[in-house]
Amino acid sequence: MNAIQLKARVDFYLDMTRAARFTFAEYNIAVNDVIEKFVSETLGDPNHRTPENFQWVQQLRDDLYTLIKTNAPTLSAGTSITTPYYTTGVTTFPFPADYYGFVSLTSIITAKTIYARPTNYNELGPLLEDSFKHPSDVKIYFNENATGISMYRGSTTPTSAVLTYIKTPATYSCGAETQLINGGPAVTLTNAATYYATEVSTYNGVFYQIGATITGSGAQFLTAGQVILVANVVDCDLPSRTHEEIALRAAIRMLSPTLDADRIKLLTLELGTP
Repeated sequence: MNAIQLKARVDFYLDMTRAARFTFAEYNIAVNDVIEKFVSETLGDPNHRTPENFQWVQQLRDDLYTLIKTNAPTLSAGTSITTPYYTTGVTTFPFPADYYGFVSLTSIITAKTIYARPTNYNELGPLLEDSFKHPSDVKIYFNENATGISMYRGSTTPTSAVLTYIKTPATYSCGAETQLINGGPAVTLTNAATYYATEVSTYNGVFYQIGATITGSGAQFLTAGQVILVANVVDCDLPSRTHEEIALRAAIRMLSPTLDADRIKLLTLELGTP
Protein backbone atom coordinates (compact mmCIF):
# COMPACT_ATOMS: atom_id res chain seq x y z
CA MET A 1 0.00 0.00 0.00
CA ASN A 2 1.13 3.53 -0.62
CA ALA A 3 0.78 6.18 2.11
CA ILE A 4 -2.78 7.14 1.16
CA GLN A 5 -3.97 3.54 0.80
CA LEU A 6 -2.54 2.77 4.24
CA LYS A 7 -4.37 5.75 5.74
CA ALA A 8 -7.59 4.58 4.06
CA ARG A 9 -7.08 1.15 5.58
CA VAL A 10 -6.70 2.68 9.03
CA ASP A 11 -9.93 4.61 8.34
CA PHE A 12 -11.65 1.33 7.49
CA TYR A 13 -10.79 -0.12 10.90
CA LEU A 14 -11.61 3.09 12.76
CA ASP A 15 -14.87 3.44 10.76
CA MET A 16 -15.46 6.74 9.01
CA THR A 17 -17.46 8.31 11.87
CA ARG A 18 -14.53 7.97 14.24
CA ALA A 19 -11.93 8.67 11.54
CA ALA A 20 -13.32 12.17 11.14
CA ARG A 21 -11.99 13.01 14.60
CA PHE A 22 -8.36 12.60 13.63
CA THR A 23 -5.95 14.93 11.84
CA PHE A 24 -3.36 13.82 9.31
CA ALA A 25 -0.67 14.52 11.91
CA GLU A 26 -2.32 12.03 14.28
CA TYR A 27 -2.31 9.34 11.58
CA ASN A 28 1.41 9.99 11.03
CA ILE A 29 2.18 9.74 14.75
CA ALA A 30 0.18 6.52 15.20
CA VAL A 31 1.59 4.74 12.16
CA ASN A 32 5.19 5.69 12.96
CA ASP A 33 4.79 4.56 16.59
CA VAL A 34 3.42 1.23 15.38
CA ILE A 35 6.19 0.78 12.80
CA GLU A 36 8.83 1.37 15.47
CA LYS A 37 7.21 -1.14 17.81
CA PHE A 38 6.68 -3.69 15.02
CA VAL A 39 10.34 -3.62 13.95
CA SER A 40 11.54 -3.83 17.56
CA GLU A 41 9.24 -6.77 18.32
CA THR A 42 10.17 -8.57 15.11
CA LEU A 43 13.90 -8.32 15.77
CA GLY A 44 13.33 -9.49 19.35
CA ASP A 45 15.36 -8.96 22.48
CA PRO A 46 18.97 -8.30 21.39
CA ASN A 47 20.21 -9.96 24.59
CA HIS A 48 18.74 -13.29 23.53
CA ARG A 49 19.65 -13.61 19.88
CA THR A 50 22.75 -13.86 17.73
CA PRO A 51 23.28 -12.40 14.25
CA GLU A 52 22.60 -15.81 12.73
CA ASN A 53 18.99 -15.62 13.95
CA PHE A 54 18.27 -13.21 11.15
CA GLN A 55 19.07 -15.95 8.65
CA TRP A 56 17.44 -18.73 10.63
CA VAL A 57 13.97 -17.25 10.91
CA GLN A 58 12.29 -16.99 7.52
CA GLN A 59 9.32 -14.94 8.73
CA LEU A 60 11.63 -12.35 10.26
CA ARG A 61 13.35 -11.92 6.89
CA ASP A 62 10.00 -11.74 5.10
CA ASP A 63 8.73 -9.04 7.47
CA LEU A 64 11.82 -6.83 7.35
CA TYR A 65 13.65 -7.57 4.11
CA THR A 66 12.98 -4.09 2.67
CA LEU A 67 14.97 -2.59 5.57
CA ILE A 68 18.14 -4.61 4.91
CA LYS A 69 21.05 -2.51 3.66
CA THR A 70 24.78 -2.96 3.17
CA ASN A 71 27.45 -0.40 3.87
CA ALA A 72 31.17 -0.28 3.08
CA PRO A 73 32.40 1.72 6.10
CA THR A 74 35.53 3.81 6.29
CA LEU A 75 37.93 1.90 8.55
CA SER A 76 40.13 3.54 11.14
CA ALA A 77 43.01 2.10 13.12
CA GLY A 78 42.30 1.74 16.82
CA THR A 79 44.75 1.25 19.65
CA SER A 80 46.18 -2.27 19.75
CA ILE A 81 45.64 -4.27 22.93
CA THR A 82 48.63 -6.14 24.39
CA THR A 83 48.08 -8.79 27.04
CA PRO A 84 50.81 -10.96 28.64
CA TYR A 85 50.11 -13.49 25.91
CA TYR A 86 48.98 -11.81 22.67
CA THR A 87 48.73 -8.50 20.86
CA THR A 88 45.38 -7.82 19.25
CA GLY A 89 44.92 -5.26 16.51
CA VAL A 90 41.81 -3.05 16.60
CA THR A 91 39.92 -1.52 13.68
CA THR A 92 36.91 0.76 14.17
CA PHE A 93 34.23 2.38 12.05
CA PRO A 94 31.10 4.47 12.76
CA PHE A 95 27.50 3.31 12.39
CA PRO A 96 25.73 4.44 9.21
CA ALA A 97 23.43 7.40 9.79
CA ASP A 98 20.32 5.23 9.36
CA TYR A 99 21.57 2.27 11.41
CA TYR A 100 18.92 0.45 13.48
CA GLY A 101 20.09 -3.11 14.06
CA PHE A 102 22.92 -5.49 13.24
CA VAL A 103 22.73 -8.37 10.73
CA SER A 104 26.29 -9.39 9.80
CA LEU A 105 29.83 -8.11 9.30
CA THR A 106 32.58 -9.30 6.98
CA SER A 107 36.07 -7.95 6.29
CA ILE A 108 38.71 -8.48 3.63
CA ILE A 109 42.14 -9.46 4.95
CA THR A 110 44.89 -10.48 2.50
CA ALA A 111 42.24 -10.83 -0.23
CA LYS A 112 40.15 -13.25 1.85
CA THR A 113 36.64 -12.69 3.18
CA ILE A 114 36.49 -13.20 6.94
CA TYR A 115 33.20 -13.25 8.84
CA ALA A 116 33.27 -11.43 12.17
CA ARG A 117 31.93 -13.02 15.34
CA PRO A 118 30.10 -11.17 18.12
CA THR A 119 31.56 -10.58 21.55
CA ASN A 120 30.66 -8.28 24.43
CA TYR A 121 32.41 -6.26 27.11
CA ASN A 122 32.29 -9.04 29.70
CA GLU A 123 33.68 -11.66 27.32
CA LEU A 124 36.32 -9.49 25.65
CA GLY A 125 39.02 -9.54 28.35
CA PRO A 126 39.17 -13.33 28.78
CA LEU A 127 38.80 -13.76 25.00
CA LEU A 128 41.96 -11.74 24.31
CA GLU A 129 43.93 -14.15 26.54
CA ASP A 130 42.34 -17.40 25.36
CA SER A 131 44.88 -19.60 23.53
CA PHE A 132 42.18 -21.23 21.43
CA LYS A 133 39.79 -18.36 20.73
CA HIS A 134 41.86 -15.17 20.75
CA PRO A 135 41.43 -12.86 17.72
CA SER A 136 43.58 -13.52 14.66
CA ASP A 137 43.60 -12.71 10.96
CA VAL A 138 41.19 -15.60 10.36
CA LYS A 139 39.16 -15.14 13.54
CA ILE A 140 37.79 -11.63 13.92
CA TYR A 141 35.46 -10.48 16.68
CA PHE A 142 33.37 -7.32 16.92
CA ASN A 143 31.64 -5.33 19.62
CA GLU A 144 29.46 -2.24 19.44
CA ASN A 145 30.58 0.97 21.09
CA ALA A 146 28.82 4.31 21.58
CA THR A 147 29.31 5.48 17.99
CA GLY A 148 30.05 2.38 15.93
CA ILE A 149 31.78 -0.99 15.87
CA SER A 150 35.21 -2.14 17.02
CA MET A 151 36.79 -5.14 15.28
CA TYR A 152 39.37 -7.22 17.14
CA ARG A 153 41.81 -9.01 14.82
CA GLY A 154 45.36 -10.26 14.35
CA SER A 155 48.30 -8.19 13.09
CA THR A 156 47.02 -7.57 9.54
CA THR A 157 44.89 -4.49 8.91
CA PRO A 158 41.70 -5.21 6.93
CA THR A 159 41.56 -3.53 3.53
CA SER A 160 37.75 -3.18 3.64
CA ALA A 161 34.62 -4.35 5.41
CA VAL A 162 30.94 -4.81 4.62
CA LEU A 163 28.29 -4.19 7.27
CA THR A 164 24.84 -5.64 6.61
CA TYR A 165 22.25 -4.04 8.87
CA ILE A 166 18.63 -3.08 9.42
CA LYS A 167 18.07 0.55 8.54
CA THR A 168 15.79 2.86 10.48
CA PRO A 169 12.36 2.77 8.79
CA ALA A 170 11.36 5.82 6.79
CA THR A 171 9.18 8.25 8.71
CA TYR A 172 5.71 7.61 7.31
CA SER A 173 3.60 10.60 6.30
CA CYS A 174 0.20 10.89 4.64
CA GLY A 175 0.85 14.61 4.18
CA ALA A 176 -1.09 17.48 5.70
CA GLU A 177 -4.56 18.89 5.18
CA THR A 178 -3.09 22.08 3.71
CA GLN A 179 -1.52 20.04 0.88
CA LEU A 180 -4.81 18.60 -0.36
CA ILE A 181 -6.12 19.74 -3.74
CA ASN A 182 -9.89 19.67 -4.12
CA GLY A 183 -11.55 19.00 -7.44
CA GLY A 184 -13.76 21.55 -9.15
CA PRO A 185 -15.02 22.56 -12.56
CA ALA A 186 -11.68 24.02 -13.70
CA VAL A 187 -8.93 22.66 -11.39
CA THR A 188 -5.83 21.63 -13.32
CA LEU A 189 -2.92 19.48 -12.18
CA THR A 190 0.71 20.35 -12.88
CA ASN A 191 2.01 18.77 -16.07
CA ALA A 192 3.95 15.51 -15.45
CA ALA A 193 3.51 15.79 -11.67
CA THR A 194 2.28 12.66 -9.88
CA TYR A 195 -0.60 12.67 -7.41
CA TYR A 196 -2.45 10.21 -5.20
CA ALA A 197 -6.23 10.35 -5.05
CA THR A 198 -7.26 10.87 -1.42
CA GLU A 199 -10.93 10.49 -2.32
CA VAL A 200 -12.71 8.84 -5.23
CA SER A 201 -11.78 11.36 -7.93
CA THR A 202 -12.49 12.20 -11.54
CA TYR A 203 -9.67 13.52 -13.73
CA ASN A 204 -9.98 13.95 -17.50
CA GLY A 205 -13.22 11.99 -17.33
CA VAL A 206 -11.55 8.96 -15.69
CA PHE A 207 -12.55 7.72 -12.23
CA TYR A 208 -9.79 6.97 -9.71
CA GLN A 209 -10.14 5.07 -6.45
CA ILE A 210 -8.51 6.20 -3.18
CA GLY A 211 -4.74 5.76 -3.41
CA ALA A 212 -4.67 5.52 -7.21
CA THR A 213 -1.89 7.38 -9.02
CA ILE A 214 -2.80 10.29 -11.27
CA THR A 215 -0.32 12.00 -13.60
CA GLY A 216 -1.11 15.62 -14.32
CA SER A 217 -1.24 16.87 -17.89
CA GLY A 218 -1.52 20.60 -17.22
CA ALA A 219 -4.50 20.86 -19.56
CA GLN A 220 -7.11 18.47 -18.17
CA PHE A 221 -9.39 19.13 -15.21
CA LEU A 222 -9.85 17.48 -11.82
CA THR A 223 -13.62 17.79 -11.80
CA ALA A 224 -14.36 15.82 -8.64
CA GLY A 225 -12.61 14.35 -5.62
CA GLN A 226 -9.34 15.28 -3.99
CA VAL A 227 -5.64 14.60 -4.58
CA ILE A 228 -2.25 15.19 -3.01
CA LEU A 229 1.19 15.37 -4.59
CA VAL A 230 3.13 12.12 -4.19
CA ALA A 231 6.13 14.28 -3.25
CA ASN A 232 4.24 15.41 -0.13
CA VAL A 233 3.79 11.92 1.34
CA VAL A 234 6.16 9.17 2.51
CA ASP A 235 5.12 5.55 2.02
CA CYS A 236 5.65 2.89 4.68
CA ASP A 237 8.81 1.09 3.58
CA LEU A 238 8.09 -2.15 5.42
CA PRO A 239 7.16 -5.06 3.11
CA SER A 240 3.59 -4.90 1.80
CA ARG A 241 2.74 -8.14 3.62
CA THR A 242 2.97 -6.23 6.92
CA HIS A 243 0.79 -3.26 5.98
CA GLU A 244 -2.50 -4.84 7.05
CA GLU A 245 -1.11 -5.45 10.53
CA ILE A 246 0.35 -1.94 10.67
CA ALA A 247 -3.07 -0.46 9.80
CA LEU A 248 -4.81 -2.58 12.46
CA ARG A 249 -2.29 -1.63 15.13
CA ALA A 250 -2.49 2.05 14.20
CA ALA A 251 -6.28 2.01 14.46
CA ILE A 252 -6.08 0.42 17.93
CA ARG A 253 -3.53 3.02 19.02
CA MET A 254 -5.66 5.90 17.75
CA LEU A 255 -8.79 4.56 19.45
CA SER A 256 -7.12 4.05 22.84
CA PRO A 257 -7.48 7.70 23.99
CA THR A 258 -11.19 7.63 23.00
CA LEU A 259 -11.85 4.76 25.44
CA ASP A 260 -13.84 2.92 22.77
CA ALA A 261 -13.32 -0.40 24.55
CA ASP A 262 -15.68 -2.46 22.40
CA ARG A 263 -14.09 -1.49 19.10
CA ILE A 264 -10.56 -1.84 20.53
CA LYS A 265 -11.44 -5.37 21.66
CA LEU A 266 -12.86 -6.21 18.23
CA LEU A 267 -9.76 -4.95 16.40
CA THR A 268 -7.45 -6.69 18.89
CA LEU A 269 -9.22 -9.98 18.19
CA GLU A 270 -8.83 -9.31 14.46
CA LEU A 271 -5.12 -8.72 15.01
CA GLY A 272 -4.88 -12.00 16.86
CA THR A 273 -3.40 -10.49 20.03
CA PRO A 274 -4.64 -12.13 23.24
